[in-house]
Amino acid sequence: MGLNYSFKAARKKIDALDSDERQVLKAICRDIHHAQQVLSHKAAPILEGCMAGCRGLCCRNIHPADIITEWDLVYILTMAPEIEDAVAACLARESFFPSDCIFLENGTGPCLFPDNLRPERCIISFCRVESSVEKEIGRVMADFSRLIRFFMFRPLRRLSRWLRPIHSARHDTNG
Repeated sequence: MGLNYSFKAARKKIDALDSDERQVLKAICRDIHHAQQVLSHKAAPILEGCMAGCRGLCCRNIHPADIITEWDLVYILTMAPEIEDAVAACLARESFFPSDCIFLENGTGPCLFPDNLRPERCIISFCRVESSVEKEIGRVMADFSRLIRFFMFRPLRRLSRWLRPIHSARHDTNG
């Protein structure tokens, strides 16, 4: 289906939220952002080594939809709605065939996404297994899982909010 489909689905998910749900989503996304900041800070020397050694190989000859998910786009659009048009413009260049990441400015970089506001796989991947930041990687992954669960269980929370007044009214008339 491609990343363009995920982009539209992410936008639809965000647009469907009421104001209370938007506040919860923003809180979850702020937690992801904080976890990414902590990881980036602790992993700075590792990332410098990656960039010096491979020069961004992880952004070359890829299918962006294999790396960037709908949940990444929900996170990014929630935290930086001002880049939505730029993301949409990049998606117009999405190809069926592997290519350099469409979110690299001028095809080489830097990345369109602001620091500490990156897709999950982009922020947790290094040139090698890196045990020195396992805890920080785990925190980023756990917060992205929380984002997914928020949307998975949203219908149940809405139903619960709808049923609460009915239950209260029934309880008041029986008491």
